[in-house]
This record gives sequence, C-alpha cells and structure tokens, in this order.
Amino acid sequence: ELKMGLDCGGKMGQFILVIINTVFLLMGLGLFIPGIVLQTNIDFVSDEIKPVLDQVSVTGIALGDVVKNLGIGFIIVGVFVFLVAVLGLMGACCKSKCLLTIYAIIVLLILLSQIVVVILWFTMQNQLNSVVKDELSTSLKNNFREDSLKGSNQLSNGWNYIFLTLKCCGVNAVTAGNAGDFANTPNWTKGSKKIPTSCCVGVTASNYTAPPTCTDNVAAGTYYTSGCYDALINKFDTSKYSSVFLGVGVTIIIIEILAMLASICICRGQED
Repeated sequence: ELKMGLDCGGKMGQFILVIINTVFLLMGLGLFIPGIVLQTNIDFVSDEIKPVLDQVSVTGIALGDVVKNLGIGFIIVGVFVFLVAVLGLMGACCKSKCLLTIYAIIVLLILLSQIVVVILWFTMQNQLNSVVKDELSTSLKNNFREDSLKGSNQLSNGWNYIFLTLKCCGVNAVTAGNAGDFANTPNWTKGSKKIPTSCCVGVTASNYTAPPTCTDNVAAGTYYTSGCYDALINKFDTSKYSSVFLGVGVTIIIIEILAMLASICICRGQED
C-alpha cells in the first residue's frame, strides 16, 4: 500500500492552489452578474430588430446572434470556471495526481486561448469596430426602403424599430438640416423627407407620426442626434469597461500560471 505525503514545497503548492481556486470559485460565481446585466441591456434585440443586425457578420457569426447571446456566454463561462475551480480544489485537498494532471491540462488550454484573445483584442479591436460600422452603413444604404414599422420590407421595419428603441438616427450622427446617411439610400422614395419618422423625438410605435419640422427640415431638438452605431456600442459600455476586462484577463493569466506551477509542485512533492 502506498502512502502519499507532501514535502515542504508540496504543502506550499497545496496552500497556493487552494487559495487560487477559492478565488476562481468566487470569480466563476461573479461572472453570473455581468452575464445577467448584459442580458438585461440587450433586451432591445427584438424579433423586428434582429434581422437588421444579422446583416452584419462578426468573424463569420451574425451580429444579432452575438449580441443576443453575449450574456448567456458570460454565464456559461462562469459555470465552466466554477467547475474547473472545484476540480482544482479536489485535486489539492485529496492530493490526487490524476485530478491535478487533468486540472493542469485544462488550465493550460484555457491559458493559451486567453493569450490568443488578449493578442486579438490589441490587434483587431479597431479593425473589428470599423468593419461592423461599415457593414451597418451598407445595410442601411441597400435595405432601407420604407418609412414604416409594418411595411412589406422586413429590414426597413427593423431599421425603424432600431431608431425608435435606441433613440438614434442613421448609422452616423445626423446634423441639423441635413439628411445624413439617408442622403445615400437610393431605394427609399422619400419625397420631401430627409429623415424617417422613426428618427423624431416623441414618436412611438403606437403613434407613428412626426411633423415636417423634423422629417423635412431636421430642425434642432426634433430628432435623435446620436448615430445608431454609437448607441449600440454604448449599450455594452465598451469604452468604460474594456480596460477593466483586459486588466482582469491579464491578472487571470498570471494566476493561472501560478495555479499550474502549484499543481506541478504538489505532484513533485508526493512521496511513496
């Protein structure tokens, strides 16, 4: 019968691993909170709006799916981190080589994927934002055809719902007296209008009317001055939280390296 013991280094590794995985346990639970918050913030993605967002592709995935499922993704990651932490705690407390080896492999895979994500964040963030904005502009140009919420064109209806819901107008901000992006929507027979009714302040789905001072003259104070790209980005507070998320990500990478070293230390400290 084998007796397993820990030398001084192994006991230190065990202590560090227990502390680290307790932190991971709390972080896993903590990811539920931003997940729930995100799901609350993206409740604007209705069945009418989603077809418009689906016209934009983010790394091969429709933007509508990305936005609608982002909060769920946080919750799933939280569950995964929680389970990995439980595995690490069991391996450390039970002094199991098998559990510690599985734990170290999983942490290594997570570590490599996180490093890739951090690198892509630095190199592709501006490019990705530019692509999303350009594709939204192309979609508005090619697909906006009607100033209606219940017209025959689903994408036009969707754009009008976006303007109403996000309180924005066009992809880029419209300036007073100008048509903005709507000057370049050849499929919309606009008549005397410069912007659609949905861009006007006070308009609702149940009362879809606006005075000519807004739609025709684009008078200051009568229309939404924010562009819909900025309004969409603000829903996720990326400028406010991106540095925080990045800092937390780098911190987690460092902690994961310590966790792997601690698990190796425990395995090496075991004696027959």
